[in-house]
Amino acid sequence: MPYSLNLSKTGAILLALFLSLPLLSIFTELLYVIFQNLNTQDSNEILTIKENLNHFFSYLFIKFLKDTFLVLLGVLSLSFIIGVSSAYLVANFEFYFSNILEKLLILPLAIPAYILAFIYVGIMDYQGVFYELFHFRINFFNIYGVIFVLSISLFPYIFMFAKTAFQSEAKELIEVAKTTGYSEFKIFFKVAIFTAKPAIMSGLMLVFMETLSDYGASAYYGVDTFSAGIFKLWYDLNDSYSSAVLSGFLMIFVFLVMYLEYQNKTKRKYSFNQNLKIFIQKRKLSKYKASLASLYCFIIALIGFILPFIWLLYWGLQDTKIFESEFYIMAIKTLALAGITALIVTLLAYFLSFVARVSKSHWFSICIIKLSSLGYAIPGAAIGIGVMIMFIILNNIFGFALLGNSLLVLIFAYMVRFLATAIYSLEGGYNKIHTQSDEASLFINPSYKTLFLKIHTPLLKHFLWLSFIIVFIDTIKELPLSRMLAPFGFETLGVKAFWYASDERIYDAALPSLCIVILSLLVILWIQKLSKE
Repeated sequence: MPYSLNLSKTGAILLALFLSLPLLSIFTELLYVIFQNLNTQDSNEILTIKENLNHFFSYLFIKFLKDTFLVLLGVLSLSFIIGVSSAYLVANFEFYFSNILEKLLILPLAIPAYILAFIYVGIMDYQGVFYELFHFRINFFNIYGVIFVLSISLFPYIFMFAKTAFQSEAKELIEVAKTTGYSEFKIFFKVAIFTAKPAIMSGLMLVFMETLSDYGASAYYGVDTFSAGIFKLWYDLNDSYSSAVLSGFLMIFVFLVMYLEYQNKTKRKYSFNQNLKIFIQKRKLSKYKASLASLYCFIIALIGFILPFIWLLYWGLQDTKIFESEFYIMAIKTLALAGITALIVTLLAYFLSFVARVSKSHWFSICIIKLSSLGYAIPGAAIGIGVMIMFIILNNIFGFALLGNSLLVLIFAYMVRFLATAIYSLEGGYNKIHTQSDEASLFINPSYKTLFLKIHTPLLKHFLWLSFIIVFIDTIKELPLSRMLAPFGFETLGVKAFWYASDERIYDAALPSLCIVILSLLVILWIQKLSKE
């Protein structure tokens, strides 16, 4: 029994280290660049590195930094305003169609930001519905277009966290605020937001990560964020050194923000209402205010989901490719790739979660989980660069080339990116299984294999299925990794949609985008149903 546990712990350590290699490869490349610059030998390679880095820092780096900062500032601000205000209305008041609007406000998550970017160009540009009705166009090909699209796509993260926090506020807080003469406006700003701050910060952190990870919307609208810049340097300028440097800066920035956020959480302590009987009760609004609240939430839902989905449905079903076998072959390939990835990632996440649980060392468990989950915090473009550098190094050492001709590299990149998602899904299940169940099982039959297969697996089957579904849909929606690492001639639905849109064939991008959105929508609705049950 100890032998099998030690073997499992060794396997978990090796797996976690292997999955962190792409991130370490970027810093290896950075150290190599620094070493070459310090080396005084006058070679062509050194001159190339110096010229590329000089051009990068002289002309490009400030531009990437400025655009990324402005996009982050705009998206965090706008998504905060939309998410918190709509969540407060839905959680605290009864108004017309509030229950329906509450569900609709989550659905923008079903439409990836890069698809939303195509849609609004199709709606607002020349020959679009908006232009035909009002005879002028709105130009989205700028930084404001990126901020709008990302905010509309990502605000549901803040909405979901804030709504739950607002609903769980104790009603005594509201009653005390009213007795002191606070207006509804003051209650919102001086009581509600303060008590919901931890939840709102969690939502903002997710929006922050997703904004940094965005490649499709920024690249399509021509905004040079860090993720879009990594692509431009690697592919357009053929500058792998500067691309690695930019990826390294991005990773360091993300780790610094994560560290500061962790320190803020550990320093501040919050208490939460646990008594369901004193949860906040929805208050009725006057007809005028109820109408305004309904209109406000409906406009958000209309812009974020209803209008884009109707546009996709209309143009997607008109596309003649719906009758062509090539489209279905591409769709089947995408689904097969997502299914294989989701299965592998879920099994690996289950193995790591199990070893972390049965390990007696708390620090061992934390290190294994955190080391395996680093990929979630790193934008896809940076992971793609790390994976390419890693396999180039392995090719130089062992002499086998996988880049460009194998789906294994792409699946490995997906594993690095989405393993954390699967682990977090399983953690919810493991938190519901008392450790005494493990002790009883091992007392009756001292076998970790039995505990793994016959005790935990039946108890976690719903969470294993949830993990599979979430990773499955994340893989279908993923764009930067699929575009960077897919073998020649292999295209996913997301890559095909982006290729059509980049080639100014907006309406051709509707059908593959529609497939992605419908699959994402079904998953979100299924998860909502599961959470109620």
